[in-house]
Amino acid sequence: MDLHRISAALFVASALATGCYTPNITGGAFSCGDGGACPSGFRCAANGRCYSSGVDAQFEHSVTCDSGTSTTSVCSGIPISGECNPGCQSGCACGWCAVVDGASQCLEGAGGTKDVGVICDPSRPSDCKAGLYCQPECGTGRCYKLCDPSNDTCGGQSACDQKARKVTDGGTAATPFGLCRLVASCDPTATNSATCPAPFGCYPTGVGAQTECDCAGNIQPGQSCLFLSDCQAGYSCNGPAGGTTCLQTCTTTGQCAAGSTCTNHTTGPFGYCM
Repeated sequence: MDLHRISAALFVASALATGCYTPNITGGAFSCGDGGACPSGFRCAANGRCYSSGVDAQFEHSVTCDSGTSTTSVCSGIPISGECNPGCQSGCACGWCAVVDGASQCLEGAGGTKDVGVICDPSRPSDCKAGLYCQPECGTGRCYKLCDPSNDTCGGQSACDQKARKVTDGGTAATPFGLCRLVASCDPTATNSATCPAPFGCYPTGVGAQTECDCAGNIQPGQSCLFLSDCQAGYSCNGPAGGTTCLQTCTTTGQCAAGSTCTNHTTGPFGYCM
């Protein structure tokens, strides 16, 4: 009889009887499951990885990856409020630079896949492509390009005149980062434009054929208003100063109700039924 083998077996049996084996799982070593599921004692962080509860996951990103962002700035001036530059994508030893809770932070892996103007989730810093920011608005969010107000590089009809905001307990708060205004090509005569879906609405800007996709207002047709987007989608705020009301947006009289005409085409193709 092998006494050494018997002794070893008794030791293992004793260990199993007195306690359970608990593996030492490294934070961020595995991905979250469906619905953000993680093992007991772990939580799903913004980067889609599981971290132990009570540990601030933003500091647990790995620095052992093979590729990263440039360590020298290749574009100018976007304010840095944190550890890297999210517009230039510079300053990270690996991964990519995102804006998280109002400050720039290096995240492992790659940025998201959603492009400018696409609806996104503001609670997920990696929802939009690198260099973009998910701006909370209208109860959801949209991807905006980060920019520097002092050196506007938005191009086209856009401008760096928006302020990136972060979600707070009381709503939203401004951050140091600028955003390029979204320029949308949509149909302001429609109540639900394909390129500007609810909860947004398409409105004429009053400058030529330019349109904007903004949070849809809730003022009923015929009621008083101040701004174009105060009105429901398909309508806009028009009329003489001091007497503006929500009127149906149109391009031809055929779109208006009987007895009304599509008027005020002086600044572009869009008028209103009156």
